[in-house]
Amino acid sequence: MRELFPPGELTEFAGFVAAVNCGLVIGIMYDLFALLRKPFKSAVTTGIIDLLYYAAAVVLVALTLLYINCGTLRLYLFAAIALGIYLYAHFPGRLIRGQNLQKNSCVDVIYALG
Repeated sequence: MRELFPPGELTEFAGFVAAVNCGLVIGIMYDLFALLRKPFKSAVTTGIIDLLYYAAAVVLVALTLLYINCGTLRLYLFAAIALGIYLYAHFPGRLIRGQNLQKNSCVDVIYALG
């Protein structure tokens, strides 16, 4: 009898899900670093905080790729990371930043998700 998931296919799917989660974490980090950057008006301080964000994101991606498949670069993993960032930016990120919300009513939250 043929197996439902041949060896290697389920691990590819799990790697894809882990890469999407990595993208979600990068989106969360972006909002956290934006909050950290907000009180500072200096361009130098803003640049330093941005560099710290990029360094943290690169380290996170590198560790995720090492965890998923021993650091082998695959285009679909980068697409999955980008998908995670997109999903965060358009759903929970929009709610956290308060974009397109007039007031905190359930109708506005549902409208922002749609």
